[in-house]
Amino acid sequence: MNHRRFTAVAVTTTAAALALTGCISGSGSPDSDAGASSGGKVTITFASYAFQDETVKATQQIVDTWNKDHPEIQVDYQKVDPNSVHDKLVTQFAGNQAPDVIHDESADIAGFSRQGYLADLGPLLPAELKSDVPDSVWKSVTVDGKVAGVPTIAQVYNVFANTAALKAAGITAPTPDAPWTWDDLAANAKKLSSGGNFGFAWGLKSPTAGLMSSGLAFDGKYFSGDEAKPSITVGDNEMQVPKRVRAMIDDGSMAPTSTSQAGSDVLPGFFAGKYAMIMAGNYVEAQVEEKAPKGFDWTMLPVLEGTSQAQASNPQTLSVARQSQHPKEAMQFIAWYAKAENLAAVAKGDALIPMTTSSAKIAATELTDHGWPNVLAAGPALVDAPWQKADKFPQWKTETATPAFQEYLAGKIDDATLAKRLTDGWTTAQG
Repeated sequence: MNHRRFTAVAVTTTAAALALTGCISGSGSPDSDAGASSGGKVTITFASYAFQDETVKATQQIVDTWNKDHPEIQVDYQKVDPNSVHDKLVTQFAGNQAPDVIHDESADIAGFSRQGYLADLGPLLPAELKSDVPDSVWKSVTVDGKVAGVPTIAQVYNVFANTAALKAAGITAPTPDAPWTWDDLAANAKKLSSGGNFGFAWGLKSPTAGLMSSGLAFDGKYFSGDEAKPSITVGDNEMQVPKRVRAMIDDGSMAPTSTSQAGSDVLPGFFAGKYAMIMAGNYVEAQVEEKAPKGFDWTMLPVLEGTSQAQASNPQTLSVARQSQHPKEAMQFIAWYAKAENLAAVAKGDALIPMTTSSAKIAATELTDHGWPNVLAAGPALVDAPWQKADKFPQWKTETATPAFQEYLAGKIDDATLAKRLTDGWTTAQG
């Protein structure tokens, strides 16, 4: 989850029907005032779900500066409730009233792209912007050969550590050049567990995203083949992270109650010394900064290593509606938004990793404490996750994967049963 509170779900039947019957306009509604020009002036709409105060400020600054420097192309900044992004877009697309520039995330745009609602940005991308983003990240926003969005900022799952606790136990913190493996995490979590306190906790109330993303470090891909309708495999690679997490619960080094908590619910226990280390999306850094008690010494560790440090690339994105009357101008604004200093400010506000190389360099000079260099170094390890473009993945995640992983971590089902539940559930979801 990319610091968001809404869940990506399949495009509704109504919206899909409109797409299939050819009711999507490629140039916008002729009766719409959106994007109308007067005397050569163009207005484009930009809908963003940014909600952190600092991110909203950074976004408003980007828009204001653009409008000042581009009087002939004005941007109308519209704030969107992060809980309703997907549903609102479905309604707007169906009514031919979508904003020109759409703030979303890669896991949500595949369906919209396949339904024909998003412009292919490939021909519009400036060469400088194209080369500024790693190819592995571009793959995560490319659907059926079309670039559905420009990646902006993203998260990774990493370990937050109480540095005083590490020091007291004689544990040396890892570095980007020498990250901990999952075995190292397990050994150190055990060393840090004593007196009713646990060495490790992970809020896994909604476990699917974290377990599957982390599993990519062991090449646990789960899905392969056709992007929209892939086949599923739950083998040794896919079971690596679930088995390791359950082993830590079973040996008493991981707090078993944390698996019934949301991602940031483990913070009070972390601050109180009940958990020496926690796993969380790195965006939780903003909450730790704000809520940590005075004198609490903490840091973020490098992304854990399996056979690699790979995790799922699910960046926030900026797309252009296919019904937009001004796609070239919309792309010009997106390129402006993605300028190094602009994207670095947005990333800092959301405590996420900027996806362009140039903005990451700026962020690295401004974010130097609490282990930020460890997190920023993880950007190149992000890879395209095959499940993110699967049409039935949101349904399978909700109906099958989440309850199955929950039961497995609680010790109610074994390895073979988990694998069978996940596989059978995918077959059912595929119809």
